Amino acid sequence: MDSSCPCAANFAPEAKAICRPAWSETLTPAGTNSFYGVTALSRTDVWAVGSHYDGIDDRPFAEHFDGRQWVIAPVPAPGPGGAYLRGVAGSSGSDVWAAGYQTTSSGVQKTLFEHFDGTAWAIVSSPNPQGFASYVASLVALAPNDIWAAGYYLGNTGVYRTLAEHWDGVAWTIVATPNAGDGDSVLNGIAGGQPNDVWAVGYGSTTVGGASTTLALHFDGTSWSVVPSPNPGGLTSSLNAVAALADGTIWAAGFYYDGTRGRTLLLHGEGSSFTVLPGDDYPAEGNVLNGIAASGLGDIWAVGYHYPNGTADYQGLIEHYDGEQWQTVSSVQGGSYTYLAGIAAQPAGAAWSVGNTLTTTIAESICEIQVGNAGFVPKTTTVGQGQTAGWSFVGSDAHQLVDSSGLGLFDSGSRASGSSFQFAFNSAGGYRVSDSVTGAIASVGVPVQLPAKGKPNKSLLVTWGAAPPMAGLVIDVQIQLPGQAFEDWMVGQTKTAANYVPPATGDYAFRARLRNAASGVSSNWSPPVVVVVSAL
Repeated sequence: MDSSCPCAANFAPEAKAICRPAWSETLTPAGTNSFYGVTALSRTDVWAVGSHYDGIDDRPFAEHFDGRQWVIAPVPAPGPGGAYLRGVAGSSGSDVWAAGYQTTSSGVQKTLFEHFDGTAWAIVSSPNPQGFASYVASLVALAPNDIWAAGYYLGNTGVYRTLAEHWDGVAWTIVATPNAGDGDSVLNGIAGGQPNDVWAVGYGSTTVGGASTTLALHFDGTSWSVVPSPNPGGLTSSLNAVAALADGTIWAAGFYYDGTRGRTLLLHGEGSSFTVLPGDDYPAEGNVLNGIAASGLGDIWAVGYHYPNGTADYQGLIEHYDGEQWQTVSSVQGGSYTYLAGIAAQPAGAAWSVGNTLTTTIAESICEIQVGNAGFVPKTTTVGQGQTAGWSFVGSDAHQLVDSSGLGLFDSGSRASGSSFQFAFNSAGGYRVSDSVTGAIASVGVPVQLPAKGKPNKSLLVTWGAAPPMAGLVIDVQIQLPGQAFEDWMVGQTKTAANYVPPATGDYAFRARLRNAASGVSSNWSPPVVVVVSAL
């Protein structure tokens, strides 16, 4: 682990946040590191935790994001054995908790709790139930003296039992929790908004060796109880995460097996009942959700991974609920074996997700464009080809977004405050977006893709689309030769890319637009992109 110490000032929310309206990656420090949990105290105060392999064993690991970069924070290890942090939560920048488990010299696993006081991380003692192993998977911070942790332990009977621990401002104590039956019962996630309204989710089996089913527990301020939860498919199912919303409802995410493949599982809870809402799965592939978080009542994110059946070639999965339905949105891909382990969100469309590639950590973020009575914030932005841009509706009034170019690409319909809208821009162009309620106008630029450098008489691949345009639409591409004005290069294209061979050195610029072939209506030209051609 990097032993350099980011001082307390590095953790203060002072930096101006860098965040885009489509999911994009923020680089994390290199190393044999893993992320399992994330929490966002503000847009410039985000923590991610996991483990770091030091060449001998895994050690507790944490990184902090200040709105601009991820920095490794020193975290003490409890001893020479392996130790892992799985969950993180905080009530303020000077009151952050992380928890997981450690392996002792005797080989027994015990709970591990660490606290950040605004300056440094320190280990805090915690109890363990009688058994061979205890694990903490998730945390929720309701107040400095009201922190809950959820997990499981291996009891003397040889099956896993649910585990909940509570911090009252002085010490951690174990609080009794029910189980699903005689088989394994495990808690993977915990969330809550009030001291008398806390939820924990996972899976359980009524018999030893039996198939797992969803498990939901509720704390009413006095005790924990099981709340019945549905199991679509009738086979194996599990809940991995839960989110508590401002209106008192909850969302839980996980997966179920339909007899052929894994499917995403999304439950919406009101009071003591749950409803299954369909996710947007990759067809003919396995799909799993590991985390869920809400920016608003109609602006919710769930993350995990998908994979071809029979393989472990994981790819990150992000799904979004806009107040009406769940849809898959574009996500950064890190090559083979990439998955997202957790997600945290802030109001008005900001979220951060963390996970792992085959070799190291990955972190993604989004800050949706805010739409209110005063217009758009920001008014101008740029996204990449194929990326899904997001808008978050704030304030008290409803709004409606339309494509004001005349191409009819999108119409959000009327959206209430707290909801959201997503649209994937596949073709390069400059897209005008208007709010039909206020008349405010904004723009989204989607640039052409091309190499930053080239050589004379060597072909360059110029890409203007992540997918062919819709029927009736075409792409026009212009080029600007060194010292000259833009001129047509490719006109009326339905393909997505072509090669260009620069005849000499100099700066070459490209731009493109989307056009209706019949009416001539078009988007604006995309922001120009330059390739530098030199003999070197």
